[in-house]
Amino acid sequence: MEMPDFDTLKHWALAEPERLDALLHQQIEALIAQVGPDQQRRLRGLQFRIDCQRRLARNNLDSCIRIANMMHESVHAMRRHIVHLQEASQEESEEIVPPNNVIWLAERVKNK
Repeated sequence: MEMPDFDTLKHWALAEPERLDALLHQQIEALIAQVGPDQQRRLRGLQFRIDCQRRLARNNLDSCIRIANMMHESVHAMRRHIVHLQEASQEESEEIVPPNNVIWLAERVKNK
């Protein structure tokens, strides 16, 4: 489906919001249909959360802020997870003990 021009979308937003909402849901469904079943389930869950925030919002600006906060929370959670993995990786690398037959060069130089 071809997208309507800006003026048409603006008119729908002011005079026919249900028509604009129908277009939004149609576009969302078309996008979700393009991915595999596992991703579809995940995207439908995410869209459900977005729709809930839109319903809870007092106005369009509040809706935008709520959705932006969701995105920020997601990015921060991903960053915390990455930092945790990096710290775990560093701890593992520090705990590497050489086998009994390995002589570390730094220790050998110290002992001479």
